[in-house]
Amino acid sequence: MTLPCGKIHAPFVVLALLALTACGPTKPPVDKLDAAARGLETARSVGAAEFAAADLRAAADHYAGAQAAEGDGDYDMAAQLALQSQADSELAAVRARREQGRVAVDKLTRANAALQEDLSRSKSATGEEQP
Repeated sequence: MTLPCGKIHAPFVVLALLALTACGPTKPPVDKLDAAARGLETARSVGAAEFAAADLRAAADHYAGAQAAEGDGDYDMAAQLALQSQADSELAAVRARREQGRVAVDKLTRANAALQEDLSRSKSATGEEQP
């Protein structure tokens, strides 16, 4: 009893096609590059250039590297660098917002201290007892 040649070779042909498909070229990471570009724009819009310059610079460098890798056809590297750029942009935006909050708190603290001082002077001038 011999098996037909087609039945024996069919699994090997399927495996070979799957292997060739897996080795095929990767698609350009357009969506990742777009997300990285939006992340950079967001970070810039919240003041990262002023408050988180190093993080914003890292994000821009990674984005430029992603664009270069895409231009060279290294889509895996382009995707990786785009994701790194996006993470750096998010970090820059968070640090910028944190620093802006800190500046606002410092300003309010100084204003509160000035009001407290004015109140103390006012009470001293009128002869009221201070708490």
